[in-house]
Amino acid sequence: MVTFFLVNPSRKSSSISILVSFNGKKYRRSVGESILVKFWNNTKKRAKATSDYTYGNILNDVLDKWEVAALRTMSHFKEYYYPPLQEDFFAQLDKEYYKDDIKEQEIVTLTEYIETYIERYRNSRAKISIKKYITALNKIKEYEEKKKKKLYFKDVSIDFYNDFQQWFYKKGYSDNYFGSVIKVVKQVYREAKVVDKLHNYDNIEHRDFVTTKRNTENIYLTEDELLKIHQLEITPELISRHFPDLPSFHVEQKIKSMKIVRDKFLIGAYTGLRVSDFGRINEMNIGKFIKIKTVKTGIDTVIPIHPVIEEILKNGFNPNITVSDQKINKHIKEVAMIAGINEKVLIHKYISGEVKAEISEKYKLVCTHTARRSFATNAYKAGVPTIAIMKITGHTTEATFLKYIKVSAEENASMLMNHPFFSYKKVNAEQIAEPNPPNEKKQRI
Repeated sequence: MVTFFLVNPSRKSSSISILVSFNGKKYRRSVGESILVKFWNNTKKRAKATSDYTYGNILNDVLDKWEVAALRTMSHFKEYYYPPLQEDFFAQLDKEYYKDDIKEQEIVTLTEYIETYIERYRNSRAKISIKKYITALNKIKEYEEKKKKKLYFKDVSIDFYNDFQQWFYKKGYSDNYFGSVIKVVKQVYREAKVVDKLHNYDNIEHRDFVTTKRNTENIYLTEDELLKIHQLEITPELISRHFPDLPSFHVEQKIKSMKIVRDKFLIGAYTGLRVSDFGRINEMNIGKFIKIKTVKTGIDTVIPIHPVIEEILKNGFNPNITVSDQKINKHIKEVAMIAGINEKVLIHKYISGEVKAEISEKYKLVCTHTARRSFATNAYKAGVPTIAIMKITGHTTEATFLKYIKVSAEENASMLMNHPFFSYKKVNAEQIAEPNPPNEKKQRI
């Protein structure tokens, strides 16, 4: 027997589930459809097809299709000695439901659907997310062009994953870059299946079809290094000395650009905001505190104004000037270089599936995100409560936050050295114990 029922009939709307009774066992599961309860005919177990509910006929066609698929599924298992397990029954049910759509599955390519996915969420998701979708789309198109083949959902298998990864690594890209593209592929693949019902494949559930994620080694700037940058006098003589090939008529423009970038970077380093947020701070965000709704999370963030930021604002900084991320990344490296942030740093990178150790001058590694990481690390080292820092950075767990900050073993030891536990001060136990007041008689119990 096959029937349908409302999961929550007492509510205004409810999802619809199918119930199959077969060989003394009941199989029930949602069919991925919902309906306003007032439009459900509980006698016929179908939607009411009225002028007020024109979708009724379409919904009933879907339910009819599920019923036919259920009957086919029961026929498939009728020769079995034991009733099938729930997961086996519904796996077969899905195959029966979608098997008539095989030709339709070949109509939409993976890249065509990614384009649809991008347009669907272009105005409802953060710009940084849309940018990641577009990057993934371009990489898949590049891969298709190399292979001279269009990808359909049936092609997104572990064989595709391995070949795509090999192609990706040959181009010298990082493991995390590959992982970010695969993450998008898995997102759109699932949406195409669950939301748009364009296919019924589950190839991405293979245990090796994974989103690679490596812990990157990023630097932070200490408070002393940040003050070096803040106190740096950027003069024509300094610019000419460090950039001897720069035409004299470009020197003033170079100074102006570097000062703007320097101040924006420092605002990021003393607020903990992402570049997408500190790069757009303007007069409306500045008052007793800096208040801003973050782009990535949409959360209202309130941050005290650090003395360095106060000084920047008093020195005539114009917060309404916008600068691209690329220009900030370029100029802040130059500022850090002439400020003498040239300590040698050993870092490890995961490139093309391999770990590569590199030694670099520290200024070369400074970027927009260094500001945010510097804030979190310096605030933690200064003893600001972790929960208070996380309120600004947006980290939801302390474990994630502690992985994010950059505190070396030596720095951690220095912090512990100042803790009372590691001091040699002896505490008089008699002073800790609460003495009885003089001449006070003990109470009888």
